[in-house]
Amino acid sequence: MRQNILVKLGVVLIAVVLLPWMFIRSIRDTIAEPYQVNSSTLSGWSLVLTDSDASSVSVLGLRPPQLLVPDLFDQLFNRTMESMISPGEDTLPIVLRHEFETGLQEFLSLDEIFQVAQDAGLEKARFDPICMGVKRKPFAGRSRQIYFVLFEAPQVESFRSQIERLSKARGGMFHAGVLDLVLPISGSDAGFASWLPITVDRVTECQAPLSEG
Repeated sequence: MRQNILVKLGVVLIAVVLLPWMFIRSIRDTIAEPYQVNSSTLSGWSLVLTDSDASSVSVLGLRPPQLLVPDLFDQLFNRTMESMISPGEDTLPIVLRHEFETGLQEFLSLDEIFQVAQDAGLEKARFDPICMGVKRKPFAGRSRQIYFVLFEAPQVESFRSQIERLSKARGGMFHAGVLDLVLPISGSDAGFASWLPITVDRVTECQAPLSEG
């Protein structure tokens, strides 16, 4: 009798420990599965000036095809089932507002920068998706978070280097540096601009790859 009770207690204990672990592991495995992205949405992006919007983190950005962000937002929600907000404007920053105001505007106009971007072929470039990533930080007793896709496009790096050369030739001090190409997908609140620019730790913040379909 006593042995039966001990066996039953052991089974209950295993269930209490094992089932939650299996559930959490299942969620993590689901989140880490590749996201599907249509190949047609990785090129044909449009250059946009955002200087008139004081809340924008950039003065020049690239807008992806219309379906890219909503489709990834839906996939993300179906996995996490979290209450999230979609960004009001789908723009990948390529010249930041503070870069323009502190190191460029005295030496290059926005129209000139826009023309250089066009000449660099940014609207014909392909944007290779690296991962779906997430950043989290505590805020007022809870956790804020933003989900984003990290892209690579050598043409953007070349464009920023060209802007640096033009600026310095006119006496400016703009430094192109390294700018991670991050497109916000969803967030816990509407404060997307407060996260940008984002420097991505690919080891800890990349959650899942993206697969073209």
